[in-house]
Amino acid sequence: MERAAAIATSAEAIRRHGDHNILIEAGPAPVIDRLATLPARPPGGPLDGWTFVAKDMIDVAGLPTTRGSILYGAEEALTTAPCVEVLESAGALLVGKANQHEFAWGVTSENPHWGDVRNPRHPHLSPGGSSGGTAAALAAGIARFGLGTDTGGSVRMPAACCGVVGLRPRAGSVPGAGVAPLAPMFDVVGPMAASVADLARVWEVLSGAPVAPLSSLAGWTVGVAEGCAQAAAFAALGAGLREVALPYDILAPYWTIVGAQARRTHEATYPRNAGHYSDGVRRKLDDAGRIGRDRYAAAVEALGAARAGFADRTTGLDLLIMPTLGGPAPRAGCDEAAVRGEAGRITAVVSALGLPALAIGDLQLVAWSEEAVLRAGLAWESLGEPIPPPR
Repeated sequence: MERAAAIATSAEAIRRHGDHNILIEAGPAPVIDRLATLPARPPGGPLDGWTFVAKDMIDVAGLPTTRGSILYGAEEALTTAPCVEVLESAGALLVGKANQHEFAWGVTSENPHWGDVRNPRHPHLSPGGSSGGTAAALAAGIARFGLGTDTGGSVRMPAACCGVVGLRPRAGSVPGAGVAPLAPMFDVVGPMAASVADLARVWEVLSGAPVAPLSSLAGWTVGVAEGCAQAAAFAALGAGLREVALPYDILAPYWTIVGAQARRTHEATYPRNAGHYSDGVRRKLDDAGRIGRDRYAAAVEALGAARAGFADRTTGLDLLIMPTLGGPAPRAGCDEAAVRGEAGRITAVVSALGLPALAIGDLQLVAWSEEAVLRAGLAWESLGEPIPPPR
């Protein structure tokens, strides 16, 4: 009965938000029909009856993988990505494929091919990107959790804009097989959910490692960056606080590497099929085409030096806290090129550092392991505070 109720809840939410472009489908009817024919799973798994969506960078056998583009998706995927298989084996029910920014390269999830994703919780705001469809599906009640991908903030910015929770794990922590790349050095698959408790349960299935809850952070030292508004709450949990400056100098080498790798990712289709790309992604790829071998090598060296320097400056810290968004949330219909630098400046620094990060709305927790950020997030959630809304 729990499974049937979950499917009915998803179907009703899909009908209610059918004009929000949250799923990459030809209207709500095909999704609802597919939900009605989902194969039965053995009951009793840790995610039994939990509905989820997968960003359309992730392969699911029998469904197309569009990457948010019109270049792909003409044929159904033959196999399912391992990150989806493990969730389904635990009893989770895949609702569908979530819409996104084209090729997972943008912060608004405005998509000229599949429609702009709309924010169910804050209609005047963008849902964030590039995993905007996944975050919107959670905010709309279409699914209990979801999978996104995150290169420079693509799980965490949508979590902030839509008022949900998203985890960027370390590279390699979740298998990347069956997931379309953008910039492989920084690409990760990350789970998203409506609460830290739900996300921790999903992470336990994805990682195979338990997450022991905490109700106190006594003995922890927490670095506070960017005037994080929730610092007092962490002090109330028993943590000691210390101000920390983020290493924004890491962004220059980071964006050089991302651009160069993204250009290589698209070398088979760009510029040969440039007419099938949106203007925004074309501009990014054209800029990236000017990055040569020497500049790329220097950027890799500079990235390593910046990471080492920050590690030295944060010795003794157990956790870092900061906003998720670098400024006000992007408004619906904004010019993505004009807002991406500010909106994503904090998440991009964390991606460049290679550290795991948990976005609880517009609060971001960063540490040196996924377990640490999730345990700290569970402690924060135990205070009963609402998810920090976007500015």
